[in-house]
Amino acid sequence: MRIAGGLLLAITGLLVSAVAQAHPHIWIQEVVRVVAKDGKYTHVEIEWRFDPFSSEIEIPLIDENKDGKFSAKETKVLADEMMPELKNYGYLTWLNTGAKDFRPSQRPTFSARIDDPASFIPPEWDRAAGDKAGMAMPPNKRGAQPDGPRKNGPRNLVYVMRFALPEPTKMFSVVTYDPEDFMRLEVDKALVPAGCSLSKNPAHKTEFVRGYPVFADIVTCRLP
Repeated sequence: MRIAGGLLLAITGLLVSAVAQAHPHIWIQEVVRVVAKDGKYTHVEIEWRFDPFSSEIEIPLIDENKDGKFSAKETKVLADEMMPELKNYGYLTWLNTGAKDFRPSQRPTFSARIDDPASFIPPEWDRAAGDKAGMAMPPNKRGAQPDGPRKNGPRNLVYVMRFALPEPTKMFSVVTYDPEDFMRLEVDKALVPAGCSLSKNPAHKTEFVRGYPVFADIVTCRLP
């Protein structure tokens, strides 16, 4: 399977500050879920819903048999290619169980699917903004629109990653963001789990336009 440059390159090689004005090129809605046992949290699951533009670039290259869904084989190939690369960037995720933020130490369980019709349609934005300003983006790094709209409407590429916490805990927080803002990740506030709260984390931000910081979403969960 050959994965297109849009998402894979964004994760493995396009996180460079020299092209700051071009961000974001990819918009992701994140859903956070928790797993608890015997009164303590054991796992956190994050779901990434990629914007329809990015999804339409990637889905045809993952869905090799063009049946509109991912088979177990297609998902395994995707995971085998993506997980080692995402690991190099700490899965863009920071966890905290009471002391300080840390990266997940273990590879998460991974699954992928297609949401059709789309479950996430972001606000209008120019994916190519900044490509011709300042230091121009190389052609293979520019934000591009898909070749015309789908007749059946927008859909989303969806990744689901479940991380094991280091040990069962009554409290934890999770932050997922791209420090270069090539990918803009925002938590779906309508689906924050019970016992959890959503806020902005001043410790994790990107500020490529000085004076206009973008703070990362943080989900903090507590059990009684």
